[in-house]
Amino acid sequence: MFRGFRWQFILFVVAFLLFAAAALFRLSRQSAPAPQPEATPAATHAPTQTDTPAPATAAAVNMPAKASASVYREGLVGSIQRLNPLFAHLNPTDRDITSLVFEGLFALNDYGETVPQLAAEVIISSDGLDYVVRLRSDVLWQDGLPFSADDVIYTVSLLSDPQYAEISPAGDFWQTVETQKLRQDLVRFRLAQPYSSFPTLLTMGILPEHALRGTSIKQLAGHPFNLSPIGTGPYQLAALDSNDGLSITALRLALSPTYRGRPEAQSGYLLRELHFQLYIDTGSVLDAYLAGDVDGVSGLAPLTELASLPQSQIYRQVDSTLAILIFNWRNEPFEERRVRQALSLSLDLPQLVETRFGAAATYADSPYAPGSPQYQPQQFWSTYDPTQAQTILNSAAADAESDEDDADADDSTTEQDQPYTLIIEDNADLRGLASEIPAQWQLLGLDFVIEPLDAANFRNRLGTGRFDAAIVAQRIGAVADLFRFWHPAQSNGGANFGAASDNELSELLENARGEIYAARRALLYQRIQEVFAEQAIAIPLYYPVYTFVVRDDFEGIQLGYMTSAADRFRGIQHWRPATAAS
Repeated sequence: MFRGFRWQFILFVVAFLLFAAAALFRLSRQSAPAPQPEATPAATHAPTQTDTPAPATAAAVNMPAKASASVYREGLVGSIQRLNPLFAHLNPTDRDITSLVFEGLFALNDYGETVPQLAAEVIISSDGLDYVVRLRSDVLWQDGLPFSADDVIYTVSLLSDPQYAEISPAGDFWQTVETQKLRQDLVRFRLAQPYSSFPTLLTMGILPEHALRGTSIKQLAGHPFNLSPIGTGPYQLAALDSNDGLSITALRLALSPTYRGRPEAQSGYLLRELHFQLYIDTGSVLDAYLAGDVDGVSGLAPLTELASLPQSQIYRQVDSTLAILIFNWRNEPFEERRVRQALSLSLDLPQLVETRFGAAATYADSPYAPGSPQYQPQQFWSTYDPTQAQTILNSAAADAESDEDDADADDSTTEQDQPYTLIIEDNADLRGLASEIPAQWQLLGLDFVIEPLDAANFRNRLGTGRFDAAIVAQRIGAVADLFRFWHPAQSNGGANFGAASDNELSELLENARGEIYAARRALLYQRIQEVFAEQAIAIPLYYPVYTFVVRDDFEGIQLGYMTSAADRFRGIQHWRPATAAS
């Protein structure tokens, strides 16, 4: 039949096969962002339409009315700014996404312990100053190029740039670290002094040197890479949806083929795509959830209506932030241990926190957060004994009077010329809690007035020491080192706003931050918490509770130790559609 057209037919078949192969190749590449050019444009803080990678079309990103079995849809409150681990701490929504795209040399497990991620192993010198990290050899970037020491060296060069210290407290520390490439799979870090929490700092996501070569931290702030990231993590950016080029409204991540080839990804990861829709407030995202437009919502306050959401699972975990009432040790009588003890014993903290916050918080009984390896609860902080409080305060007042060279009663511990000041950052929740505290302290004969302040004035008053007591939020996070909060060296310009100074506690803090052996360090952490209670250094008040709501359509979700909301994705390899449960 085709005898007269044999060669033409053969050419037609070959052309058809080439066209089919090209089409398949194009589809397979569509989910992987292209490598970035080495040229760096001028920095800009607002993404433009040209920043959006080619696959970012509304049709590709819009949430389906009903998710397929391998798609999870989540509503986020906020905006996408920079999908870059070096800037993610500035924006919670960016942090959520970058935690899925990028990886660090180490990661935190569900117990708050550091475990290798891009690192294969680490060797620490006996003096705690040298960390030699051997890198994994089976890791590829999402554009297919191999991960190497060059990527680590480049990332650290950005972290140690003085301009990075302007946006991150970690920048000052990184300027003291010497980093050396020993081989393509071997990196050496040299510290100026021992720091036991250093592996935790190595959880910072690593950037691809080949895609950003020559880009400074200033240039990186407005680089197109921030909206077309290339990581080594389990998911990669597939598409963005923008509102007339002014703001991003939705984002789609797809399971990374390069990650899928790694040993840890040979099982699990049944969710092939993650869709994130952005909303302006919690009311909008909750409406979207009720309408079935999304499968999960993160960070909602534990409102009463959450308990009655249909076909939903509610996950709660204590956040690693501590609300704590500090005293100004520069002012009398708060440098006196017995006064601080009396003030603590006069507060029924479990009852106060439950009344004011309900399920949104739990009372605190340690300067560390529950779930962390360091946490050891101390019964003193939950003890309510107003009678004992009055006895202790009377004893302190009697001793103070006996030490006076004159009989001026106005200088006694319990008498005041004017009320003491309790400053708080102004919000409804804190105003409610703070209103209860002076009322109980007044029964001891100590008068306090509450001063709610806006954020800027609150920070100024803390920094200049113009307060008697204050309720502050301490972000404990992943770093176990409390030196920054309670050592006297941090009184001027540091986070020890009240100039707390206890000799034993100071020595323990110094030893714990330099102790590289975990067993000995654990004993130091335990004693730190005992001394903190014995000396009533400050009064831990409560830990906020993080809430995550997901439809019954998904299983395998568990929340471990939470350093940020992004940690909800730590176990995403175990998430699965309910129909896939074994």
